Amino acid sequence: MTVNGKSVSGEIDARTLLVQFLRENLRLTGTHVGCDTSQCGA
Repeated sequence: MTVNGKSVSGEIDARTLLVQFLRENLRLTGTHVGCDTSQCGA
């Protein structure tokens, strides 16, 4: 995929979320998990 104008790839587990790949593999820590647990009040 292309992230911030750069082509990146990686082999990951099928259960890995995109946000996890961005944060853990690419070290793009500005990406945050949103309201996946119903605790945000939405």
